[in-house]
Amino acid sequence: MSRRSRWWRVLAGPAVGAVLLAGCSAPSVGTPDPKTAEHTESEAPLVGWDTYRRLDRLPNLPGGSRTLEFSSFDRSGGTYEAYTGNQNGSGGCLSTGGAGCVIAQDAGAGEISSIWFTNDVNGVRGDVSAMGGIQIELDGRTVLDAPLQSVVDGRLGAPYVFPLVANAEQAAGGVYLKVPMAYRDSMRISVQAKLKYYHVYYRHFPDANGVRTFDPSDRADDVVTLLRAAGTRDPKPAMPDTRNDIHTVDLPPGAEVPVATPTGSGSILALRLRLPTDSDEVRAGLQLRITFDGHQTVDAPVGEFFGSGLGAAPVRSLLFAADPNGWMSSWWPMPYGHDAKVSLVNTTKNPVTGVQTDVASAPDPRWAKALDNRSVGYFTTISRAEPTTSGKDWIFADQHGHGKVVGVNETMRGTHTPTSFSPAVPTFLEGADRVYVDGLRSPQLYGTGTEDFYEGGWYYLAHIEWYPDNPAEPDHFPVGGTIYTAPFTGMPAHRDAGPGCPDYCLSTYRVMLADAIGYRSGIRFGMEHGKRDLIDADYSSTTFLYTQPDAATTGSDSIDLADPASRAQHAYADPDSTQYHLVSQYEGTEDAVAVPGTVEVGSGRVTFRLRIRPDNHGVVLRRISDQIAGNQSAQVLVDDKPAGTWLQARSNDIHRWLEDAYLLPESTTAGKTEIMVTLTPTPGAPPWTATQYSADPLAG
Repeated sequence: MSRRSRWWRVLAGPAVGAVLLAGCSAPSVGTPDPKTAEHTESEAPLVGWDTYRRLDRLPNLPGGSRTLEFSSFDRSGGTYEAYTGNQNGSGGCLSTGGAGCVIAQDAGAGEISSIWFTNDVNGVRGDVSAMGGIQIELDGRTVLDAPLQSVVDGRLGAPYVFPLVANAEQAAGGVYLKVPMAYRDSMRISVQAKLKYYHVYYRHFPDANGVRTFDPSDRADDVVTLLRAAGTRDPKPAMPDTRNDIHTVDLPPGAEVPVATPTGSGSILALRLRLPTDSDEVRAGLQLRITFDGHQTVDAPVGEFFGSGLGAAPVRSLLFAADPNGWMSSWWPMPYGHDAKVSLVNTTKNPVTGVQTDVASAPDPRWAKALDNRSVGYFTTISRAEPTTSGKDWIFADQHGHGKVVGVNETMRGTHTPTSFSPAVPTFLEGADRVYVDGLRSPQLYGTGTEDFYEGGWYYLAHIEWYPDNPAEPDHFPVGGTIYTAPFTGMPAHRDAGPGCPDYCLSTYRVMLADAIGYRSGIRFGMEHGKRDLIDADYSSTTFLYTQPDAATTGSDSIDLADPASRAQHAYADPDSTQYHLVSQYEGTEDAVAVPGTVEVGSGRVTFRLRIRPDNHGVVLRRISDQIAGNQSAQVLVDDKPAGTWLQARSNDIHRWLEDAYLLPESTTAGKTEIMVTLTPTPGAPPWTATQYSADPLAG
């Protein structure tokens, strides 16, 4: 058993069970009473430590912000040979600078939310000591410059302590930093040497309003205390007038039984459930259904909803848990405007009797208005269970409207297969996540592997039988991997061949808070199963979101630079540019589809006019470009008013087409029916490229 597994088992002793049984919302240390907050505060973005201090505001939907990712994904997309492993550690440095190798860079305001690495230097998987130092620069100031291994080991002290940082023993093969680091003007992350697998999640804001630069001297002890209590209590601020609906119910086959029906404007604060008989059949076949204001948005199997779809297992995440006494708890905030209904549905062929339930809710008149004006979303789940399809990603969410993804629980049942480096590994875990947002043709997020997305590594440090001629040292890890459960990520259960498992099965989760993935008109969030979806398995997943059915964009105007009429209509001018023809592909699921186009390239000023709606709350400016050269950068003016720097640090000389976006702040666009955009390439940056621009106004 790993040190971390022991730590959580100590935490999950009798005192934990007593807290869970209490069924109350425990107050967070140092947080304000939410009843005293003005409604306007609920619409402001949560930045820095407030993300964790004010989890009651998790239903807030993103306005002017985008969640983005840098990672070492294979720019080629990978070969079509299923058993050679992937090359998702080949993404390399964006540029040189800082500690040596720049892995993430942004211009303007934003926040670093999650940094993950793994490595196998000298045959020690997850040991990142050979990578040397990590340097993080915010607004021109170095806020972290230390050996990476020391940072993730927690040797620097608060706020760089577990569970805000974790090493490979604590996170089953991966290392991470989840200290939220906000910046007002610029960000750069670099490492010293031997970069391999990594990802960086960060948020980009349209302006610096309400953003304070991260202070590394702020220990955030209250947040550390809150996170270390994960799985033992409700992490949200306490609400007055909380009511608990407590029942014990019997469910014949096919029956649906309501267990709570709160009315008025309010929120469900906690759900607790205890199964007298726990089995795979009950965990998959007993469904939790929740209706808010007449619309059912939750229909999920209780196993995955509470953290483990693969049998009973201790779970200690920040927002759901399962304890040794059999109680399963959920603390997602679930607002409603006038009523809600929580029901259990027995879809199995056998009766399920003696199920104990406890649903906590509290009145709050603010939620009705916030839901009506669509500044917050309804709690939503998307659950699927079926065999994967060769050549197609497993889809966690394919949604229209406005919302954000805040977590995923996934159960995978597959087989060990031979590869070029081992006679038997769970090759289905080689698949990478790809997230498409708001109709962009390029993935906004592109990861490096399945367990990498869940921020573990090396098949969760599972034992691998190396071929005799492989130079790596023999490993001494468990056959099925290291079980662990932590506030943000975990792999709480796995099985080898036996009942309910063909060969190798596992249950895993990720809670996404500062790194929640927002969308305004739609999202398609998928995961490869094996490199290029070549390894089939049986998957099930429950994805957690906050949603509104209507899009938060109001149509677009676009310029096709290859069309003289479109250029003239939009007063397009770039006198210093030239053109060339390009036939290439977009990264991601369509990277085998050749797309022809004409690219405008130059280092001189570009101007054009776009039509927008006057009732906008900012504008998403989109560009299709050639990303053969990274770090393309341009100063942005809107009607001669500065609107920041558009920096695109990514590059790909194989799949060269890229569609990215830039947020124009409301202060530059509100009340206007058209805008004149000026882009001036940054001196010293690679030439600016484009083949199309479009504008998507943000709705209220």
